Amino acid sequence: MFVVKNLSCSFNGKNVFSNISFSLSRGEAIAILGPAESGKTVLAYCLTGIIPNRIAAEVHGEIVLDGENILGKKPGDLASKIGLVMQNYEAQLFGLTVEEDVRFALENMGLDEHEIEGRVDWALKSLGLEKYRSYRTSQLSGGLKQRLAIASVIAAKPKVVILDDPTLNLDWIGIKSLENIIARLKNEGMSFVVLSKCVDGIENVIDKTIVLGNNGWNGNAIECGEVKPHDLLTKSKVSKNMKEEELIRVENVWFKYPDTDYIIKNISLSIRRGDVVAIMGSNGSGKTTLVKLMSGILKPSKGRVVVLGKDTRKYSASDIAKHVTVVFQNPERYTVFETVFDEVYFGCRNIGLPKEFAENALRFTGLYDKMFEAPYNLSRSEKIRLHIASALAMNPDVLILDEPLTSCDLIMFSMLKSLVDYMYMQGKAVVIVTHDTNIAAKLCNRVVVLNNGVVVTDSNQSIFFNDNFVRNTGIRPLKIFNKIFVGGA
Repeated sequence: MFVVKNLSCSFNGKNVFSNISFSLSRGEAIAILGPAESGKTVLAYCLTGIIPNRIAAEVHGEIVLDGENILGKKPGDLASKIGLVMQNYEAQLFGLTVEEDVRFALENMGLDEHEIEGRVDWALKSLGLEKYRSYRTSQLSGGLKQRLAIASVIAAKPKVVILDDPTLNLDWIGIKSLENIIARLKNEGMSFVVLSKCVDGIENVIDKTIVLGNNGWNGNAIECGEVKPHDLLTKSKVSKNMKEEELIRVENVWFKYPDTDYIIKNISLSIRRGDVVAIMGSNGSGKTTLVKLMSGILKPSKGRVVVLGKDTRKYSASDIAKHVTVVFQNPERYTVFETVFDEVYFGCRNIGLPKEFAENALRFTGLYDKMFEAPYNLSRSEKIRLHIASALAMNPDVLILDEPLTSCDLIMFSMLKSLVDYMYMQGKAVVIVTHDTNIAAKLCNRVVVLNNGVVVTDSNQSIFFNDNFVRNTGIRPLKIFNKIFVGGA
């Protein structure tokens, strides 16, 4: 039995949540839902001993596992009992290869080689990672890295698994695989705490739900009402009066990393002014690689990418960044300066733009009042906004957002919609890499779907109502009735 009694946490006198209580029997799963900055990740750290041992905070209450109050125990002492898949899952990947990462904890537990091999095989198969077994972890997409983090934790078979935003970067196939493995492990007696904004795709394995608002308990979800198909499909944003100027042209592009098969295979497409393009596809289909090619960060193995007349093979990524900027997954990896303002001003300063561009970007993203704060003190959603501001401050012709959020985060979704509208009104283009069909349907006028490195469709949102296409490509089905949790910024 896992019991949390009247748990409260505060930093420097500022309350994060108060008097959270719940119980979890063997083989049960609970979903703890809430908006950005409601304290979900802080709660995960409290349950696993990271708070207060690694991060100083004031914590009161009880966390009882099998009759023992474990509040305040060191993470190392709890590792065999409670596993954590962090929201920033890349921070817990240690192995050079996929197999090494899954083996790491098992070897530290002192298991024999036969047991380790069996668990590694089982975990990789369960998360669909068998073919990536010998891949370097650095070669994986964000979604595959998240699958690997989950595989490494469940391979240790703890009594309780804490999953912090476990579906954040998973494709629909990965989400349903996670649902199946949670169901299987529940039958074996493992318990789960799922912390998220919503539980689309895994709701069938959740036994109970509580909702966090500001300062802990909120009690109820806010029902956003029926969302009908014709509401989700926006009218084409391409104006007849808008110039059909080509901003990016991808011509018969192939790409591979050293010692791997081709990831991008003979792709040709164009991005024009007024385009708001969703790039979709399963984990490992080549989405992030494609946008790295579009932005000049990677150079084609064959073919070429032309950005406003510049062949990216002949220009540096910094030259191309004057026209195309990218906001990548996991913003923590790309933060280098000590203040929010310096982080945003860096890019526009390097291309000769005045500081007013940085200030305006901070106002747009709601971070102007935090410009002198340290970026590492920001919440995850604020860090995402910070890097959107950094990109926006460079006044790009094309803004690329690599899985920026889910439609469950209404505050971020509202900001993203305003951003898309702003870029459109300026005669620019936006490319959004996403698994979230609601985002693609509500915000985009074009959908490009990749499968195994190949473009399988370049169309509009009507493809989301083609059940066979959705099933065959593994994209998330469109959610017609959408329950979304809202709250503090």
